[in-house]
Amino acid sequence: MRKSGLLFALSLIVACKGDGGVDPLVTTTVAVTSSATQIAVNETAQATALVKDQNGNPLTGKTVEWSSLNPAVASVTPAGLIRGVAPGSSTIQGRVDGIIGSAAIIVIVPSTACLSGPTTVDLAVGAVRVLSAAATSGCIKLAQSPAATDYIVIAANANQVPDELPTYVIKSDEGEIVPNTTLLATPSRIIASLSVLAETLSPQLAFERGLRRIEREQLHIPDAQRAWRGRGLESPLRYSVSVAIPVVGEKTQFKVPKSCSNFTTITATVQYISNRSIIYTDDTSPSGGFTSTDFQQIGDEFDSLIYPTDVSLFGNPLDLDNNQRVIILYTPEVNKLTPSGTPNSFVGGFFFAGDLFPSSGSNSCAQSNVAEVFYALSPDPAGAINGNVRSTSQVRQGTRGTIAHELEHMINASERIRSPIAQEFEDVWLDEALAHFAEDYTGRVLRGIGDSENADFARLSTNISDFNAFFFQNFARLQRYLQNPGPNAPTSQLADSSLAARGAAWALLRYTADHYAPGGDIKAFTRALAGGPNTGVNNLLTRIGGGVPFDTLIAGWMVANFADDAGIPGLASKYTYNTYNMRSNVSALTAARTYPLLINVIQGGAFVSNNLSARSASGNYFRVTRSGGAPARSIRFLNEDGRTSASFTGATFYVLRVQ
Repeated sequence: MRKSGLLFALSLIVACKGDGGVDPLVTTTVAVTSSATQIAVNETAQATALVKDQNGNPLTGKTVEWSSLNPAVASVTPAGLIRGVAPGSSTIQGRVDGIIGSAAIIVIVPSTACLSGPTTVDLAVGAVRVLSAAATSGCIKLAQSPAATDYIVIAANANQVPDELPTYVIKSDEGEIVPNTTLLATPSRIIASLSVLAETLSPQLAFERGLRRIEREQLHIPDAQRAWRGRGLESPLRYSVSVAIPVVGEKTQFKVPKSCSNFTTITATVQYISNRSIIYTDDTSPSGGFTSTDFQQIGDEFDSLIYPTDVSLFGNPLDLDNNQRVIILYTPEVNKLTPSGTPNSFVGGFFFAGDLFPSSGSNSCAQSNVAEVFYALSPDPAGAINGNVRSTSQVRQGTRGTIAHELEHMINASERIRSPIAQEFEDVWLDEALAHFAEDYTGRVLRGIGDSENADFARLSTNISDFNAFFFQNFARLQRYLQNPGPNAPTSQLADSSLAARGAAWALLRYTADHYAPGGDIKAFTRALAGGPNTGVNNLLTRIGGGVPFDTLIAGWMVANFADDAGIPGLASKYTYNTYNMRSNVSALTAARTYPLLINVIQGGAFVSNNLSARSASGNYFRVTRSGGAPARSIRFLNEDGRTSASFTGATFYVLRVQ
């Protein structure tokens, strides 16, 4: 078998390099198109390039260099995102291997708000209406009503392109006539001037942020895919040692990573072997650590709960070391990642995708252990490492959810490496959303909560240790988002460093699974997401199927963030979460036991709020409460000039009548 595989490989080389071989594929044409050929100032469009070879076939994996011939009119980012800067025309060019393609773009002046009068909104209680700023000229009117009314108006950014962060103005006036004024608020009249609040990163978040960036900078999934596919041509001796499952007391060397080139080699001893895990401790671990009973409990929970749950949700680890187990390595190298003087927060553990890559040869990762490894915090009862005391109970409790979280990262990378289709790493926001989904789903399995049960705080907190391990963090992160939704968003790449973005990403994924998992099969839905080959928003939209527009998805989710379990008569179920009573669970974490969603109250004869921002897939909430017979109320969604209709891509009103 060894010889035949070698001869086959040699025959391929001869076929490619002989006199009758295939000519190398070269870039011959570049066709550039734009998602829109005419945009307003501040509006965006996406440029794409179709690259073909000399045979007329598409070429993939090519880098496009984007430029604008008139950047004063239309700019373009390295990712091909075009933005209208000023009225006029420009040409957007894409260059690949010296070949240039181009597309024309026209930029127009935004329309003046309310030119043809406001769009009247008169809804039944519980009804929702979605209105784009473009279709309404940025101007709506809540009709006069003989009965008392209560409306929630969300000024949203439904742009599918992540991390677009436009600034805008909201104006509102009483009466049938909409004033024609460009007056903006003075600082004393500004109701909300929002920006991303600086977050103090926890040690876990700070470390993981750097680790995920390193993975995406130093590692490329296609390199691991080629190694995976070529493993059959390698010597069987490569696997002869790893096939043998070790015994308790056996020692092995591991390379604990900070990157592919920066790692520490340690020696560890096997402490426990279960059906799905091999648990090691670093030989330099502080004294007073886990007992044999502790190791057995860790292995048993992994086998009976965490591993089968994650596998059912996302797929299977690669099993590069052919032992059908995941290695859990408790090492003080993880403790060292938490600075001194940090007793109540720590890096609980991590998975590094470099372990799934070859350790030598071209496109390899020198650190790789060529095995599925989870690196975990060691107990340190005396605080020998950086003076941070870590009791066995603290480490055990603090890493239960972390193991479920990191196992998703391991499986996600594994499924993409195993795929026969060329893949890349999942976008950070969706990879983290899936990992957080693993936490709460594991908790639901543990507590016997079904996929259709709407669980409130009383249901989830019957065992407070389990609640803290698997539920608390997700609701706490969502609380951060609700406190300042405008500049934070679920699809943001800030998910690598923002708790608010992570909370939003998890909540959006939860909402999407609740309502759009094909056939209601949540596990099939999450497995499809983990399998790729798409990433990010495209992956999400592809897997929900049915042609659901991004705007429809975001509208339902943003309304649900207010309306869920709020007791609104006539509200359609798509404007709620099916699996959690978010009001109950998030409110339970606040000091006042109140729901923390930031809502700006529109009141007075004339209202103005400027310097607002809304990141892609998010927005700001406003409330208009009126007594019976109160006059009509206009609301204008405007550009920063306070006069023209909001012209950024995705500017949309979501209107809900509460009463």
